[in-house]
Order: sequence, then structure tokens, then C-alpha cells
Amino acid sequence: MGHTRLSAVVTLAVACSLLYVLSLLLHASKLCSGKCVIDEDCSNFSASFTDSSDMAVDLYQGILLSPTTKPLKQGAFVSRHTRKQLNNHQAGVSSIKAKKNHLLPITTPFLNPRKTNLSRIVFGIAASANLWKIRREYVRSWWHPRKKMRGFVWLDEPVKNMSWGSDVPPFMISESTKAFEYSNRIGSRSAIRLSRIVIESIRLRLQDVDWFVMGDDDTVFFTENLVRVLSNYDPTKMYYIGSQSESHPQNTDFSYNMAYGGGGFAISYPLALALSKFQDSCLHRYPQLFGSDDRMHACITELGVPILKNPGFHQFDVYGDAFGLLAVHPLVPLLSIHHLDIIKPIFHNMTRVQAVRHLLKAASVDQAAMLQQTICYGQRQRWSFSISLGYAVQVYQGFISPWELQRVPRTFLSWHGNKARSHFPFNIQEISVDSCKQPTIFYMSSVHQLQHKTTARGGGSIETVYKKEDQPERNMTGCDTVLSSVQVIRIRKKPTLETLSQRLCCKVQHWRSRSIDIDVQPCGDGELAIDS
Repeated sequence: MGHTRLSAVVTLAVACSLLYVLSLLLHASKLCSGKCVIDEDCSNFSASFTDSSDMAVDLYQGILLSPTTKPLKQGAFVSRHTRKQLNNHQAGVSSIKAKKNHLLPITTPFLNPRKTNLSRIVFGIAASANLWKIRREYVRSWWHPRKKMRGFVWLDEPVKNMSWGSDVPPFMISESTKAFEYSNRIGSRSAIRLSRIVIESIRLRLQDVDWFVMGDDDTVFFTENLVRVLSNYDPTKMYYIGSQSESHPQNTDFSYNMAYGGGGFAISYPLALALSKFQDSCLHRYPQLFGSDDRMHACITELGVPILKNPGFHQFDVYGDAFGLLAVHPLVPLLSIHHLDIIKPIFHNMTRVQAVRHLLKAASVDQAAMLQQTICYGQRQRWSFSISLGYAVQVYQGFISPWELQRVPRTFLSWHGNKARSHFPFNIQEISVDSCKQPTIFYMSSVHQLQHKTTARGGGSIETVYKKEDQPERNMTGCDTVLSSVQVIRIRKKPTLETLSQRLCCKVQHWRSRSIDIDVQPCGDGELAIDS
């Protein structure tokens, strides 16, 4: 009996001792469980710091690489706003006060990744003085100063005999590259200048930057979609986002893992900052490379950052009519179109600049849905409709499966002037020589919001009108007397507010002698395209 009581007392004493030790450890972890940013003595709490080091490093990296940074002791970079956040947060966690000129240690990862907005993206437009007068209109078509856009046109020298204007980004003159060797026999040493746009942009010490987006002056960007895509990534981490060429030989000669620069690519602020610290020395190691984008790729590869491919960036390494690429777009937001000076106008009977502005009219109303393909059928599958929203409608006689309609019609030549399938890194469909098997094409004519409609079908909808173009080489509708009389297709849909993960569904509502009405909407549960 006495022995049992003694055992109970000993057990209770041991338990109390353990609780006391645990309370001390918990108190210590509150003091130094995170990264000690400034001069904080954490030597007594090394064990607790080690346990939480992974969490602390992640948070510290996000602060260190913030674009609104201010140098502090021991190489830490914390903005004034972030410094206040840290102190306010710490005051709520612990009553321990910081020493004079000291910051309290970070204890919890309370900073959530923010969503990017357009003002936090800086555009770097690669240009030259001798071509700027021609290509200026492309930049004007998508640049909107009133939307608080930021960026610069990077030139080799000032443009002569021309006022600059406020409807395009301000220009910067690139630094001299005479110190760099260029040994590629077929390229231009301007590639070195253009590859340094990022490092020169970093040296401007711009504040509140999440992303740098690079592109050429003959490229059009779809900025709302850029924001939509980049908001999916944490801008405090290193990202390199772009796309490959539409030419298989180009990809094999350069790299399938390179972001092609003309079509545009995005790099996060932390990656740009890291790149700026060694890029010049890196460029000295690659004098044999051809362009600016493969130099960027080589240096980013040395940092160990891989490309995140997004096929919404379009290099358009093709010749001729890019209709097929625009008519069958992948299920991603449209981000850019490059080589506008090389491909034919994307709308017939217009100049290149007029065609770009016409496309941007549709983009201004429903940009998230631009070029997204939807497929449906009319009159018991007697006709097949392939719709590229905001651009064109193809109507085929008879039933063509969705699997076939998602192949890109080859309306163009490869970058090397070849028609062979082996020259393209995607599935192509040759256009039939039989005119009765070719589609009748209706191009976007106008788009507007039906603000005053209150019916279930029209309320808050967007109506886009597509008109048959006079193209005798394509619209050979003599095989189909019913379709030959149709001149207009009207498509109505609700605005698309988010990135699509599934193609939209469509349904032919009315087929009149001269017009067809089609509704487009999200697919119902289990709904199939062939059900329409």
C-alpha cells in the first residue's frame, strides 16, 4: 500500500516536471521559431529554429525578393510596409518587445501570395529605331496608359524625325554591348542588346513589380488574359513562362524547353533579380548563340529554373495565312500573337493593322473566351459547326467528329516554307481538294453587349455577328444550296469570367434562309458536343 502511494507520487512529480519543460520549450519557440531577420540572438534556441527552418526560409524568401525592398542589416530586404506588418503581427503573437533598431523574429507564414494586377506587370518591348515607325501601330493597338500599364520600348538609338507620343510606352536607349563577343555567323549582335532588357529593367529600381513580360514590337498582347494567367502563380517565387515555336525544326535547332521571345514570355521578379546578378558574365559564356531568347534560356537554365509552357503565347513561326492556328486554338487564354509583319492579315480585305484592331474589338468585350473553340451540329448532324469565339465560324456539310475538328487546318507553310506534317509540332489537317468537303467560313463582323435585353436568352449576353466573306477559293457552297443562302451567323453567350477547363457547348437555335442563331454556354452535366 505504501509502495503504491510512493509510486504515484513519483509519477506525478515526473509528469509535472515534463509539463514544466514543455512550457519552457513552447515559450522559446515563440521567441525564435522563425527566421531571425536582424541581429536577434537565437543561439539559445537553435533546436527550435532548426525544426522550423524550412517554413522560415520560404517566408523569408518572399520578403527578401519583394519588389519594394529596402536594404537592412545582414543583407535582409524588407519594405517599409512589410516592416510595419511584421511588427504589428509580432505584437499580437508575443509581448516581447524588439530591441532598439531590431526587428522581431518571424514566427508564422502569415503573408499570402497576392493576385497580380496589370499595374504590377512591366512590359519590355524589343524594338529598333529603323523599324519603329512601321511597327508602332501594333503596340498602340494593345497599349492602354489609362489602365496604369507600365513598360518601356527598348531602342538601339533614338528615332529620328518623329514625335514619340503618350499612347505608347516611353522609350529607353539600351546600353552599349561592345564588351560582349558575338560569333554566330548568321545572326545579329543586336541579340545581346535585347537579351539584356531584363537586367536593365531591374536597374531602374521600379517598385511594386511582380512580373516582367518580354516581347517584340510586332507582337500584340492580350493583357486581361495575361493578368488572369499570371495570377495563378506566386510572384515571390521564380517562374519562367512561355511557349515553343510552331516549327518543329526551329524547336530542335534551338530548344523545346526555351520560351520564344518574339511571342512573349513572363519571368517573375525574383527570377529577374537573380538573373541580373550574373547575366553579364553568363552572356560572355555564350557568344555562339543566335538570338536573345536562347541567351535568356541559357542563363535561366544555369539558375536551374525550367520553363512552364503556356501555349497561349504565339510565336507564329509560319508563313502565309495563319487562319488554321487561330480557328483551332488550344483550351488556354490567348496571350499574344507575333510576326504580324510576316503572316497575312488575320482578317481578309483589311490591312494588317486594321485586322489586329478588329480582333481587339472582340477581345475588349469577352477576352477570356477569345479564340476558344466550341463545336456543335445543326439539323440532325447534317452540318458541323466549329466556332473560334471572336474570330470565325467554319461550317462543314455532313458530320465531322470533334476529334477531327480539333486538328489544325493547314492554311500556312512552315518557317522553312514546307508543307510536310513533320515540320509542325502539333496535329494538322490538310484541307480537302474537294470543294464540297471544305468549310464555309464566316468571319467576325461586330460584337456588342445586349445590355437592354431582359429575356432569359438575351439578358446580360454578348452577341457576335459573323458574316460570310467573299472568298471564291474557300466558300464554294454550290454543293449545298441550303447553306449557300446564309450570309450571317449570330452567336450569343454570357461573358466568360474565368479560365475554361472544358470547352463550351453550343446549340443551333434558329436556322433561317439568310441567318443562323447559335447559343453558346457552359456544358451541362454529361452533355456531349454531338448531342447538339
